[in-house]
Amino acid sequence: MRKSLIAGLVLALATASPAFAKEHHGDNWGGGGGGGGGGWGSFGTGTLQGTYIFEVSGFADDGKPGGAGILGTLTFDGAGGVTGDVTLTEADSGQNSCDDKISSGGKYTVTSGSIAPGTGTLVLPLTEGSINFNLVIPSPSGKSALALESDKTTPLGVEICGQPINTMVLKGHLKRVDCDN
Repeated sequence: MRKSLIAGLVLALATASPAFAKEHHGDNWGGGGGGGGGGWGSFGTGTLQGTYIFEVSGFADDGKPGGAGILGTLTFDGAGGVTGDVTLTEADSGQNSCDDKISSGGKYTVTSGSIAPGTGTLVLPLTEGSINFNLVIPSPSGKSALALESDKTTPLGVEICGQPINTMVLKGHLKRVDCDN
C-alpha cells in the first residue's frame, strides 16, 4: 500500500512538472525556446521599446532628509535612446513638485544574463544633472522592469525643483503602456 502511494505521488509530480515549469518559468520569465543561456531568452536594447509608465519613490536629502518620487512616461526607442516627461517631488519640511522633460541625452543599455533575467542601466538627464538607475528586466518581451537608483557621488549634482540633492535612494518600476499584465 505504501509503495503504491509513493509511486502514485511520483507519477503525479512527473506528469505535472512540465505544465508547472511552463507556467512558473517559461511564461513569466521568458524562458523556453528563445536564445540566451539558461532558457531565459534573448535580451538586448530592443527588449525595451515603446512607451512605459515610470514610477519610483524613496528618500532624498537636500540638507533636510525627506521623501522623493518620480512619476511619468518614458519612451524607449529600441536602440538605446530614451525620452519622456516626468514629475519630480521632494518633501522635507515642505513639498516641492516640478515637471521635467527628457528630450535628448537619455540613454539605456540592456544585457542578457546566463542564469538570470536581463539587466541594464538607465540615465535620465534632468534640467540640472542626471539620475542613473540599474534595471532588472524579467522577460525578453520587455513588458516591465524594476529600477533602482544607482548614483554614487555626494553631492549628486542633481536638483529637484531647484533644490540641490546630496544623496538619494529611489526604487520602482517601468510598465509598458500597451500591456495588460
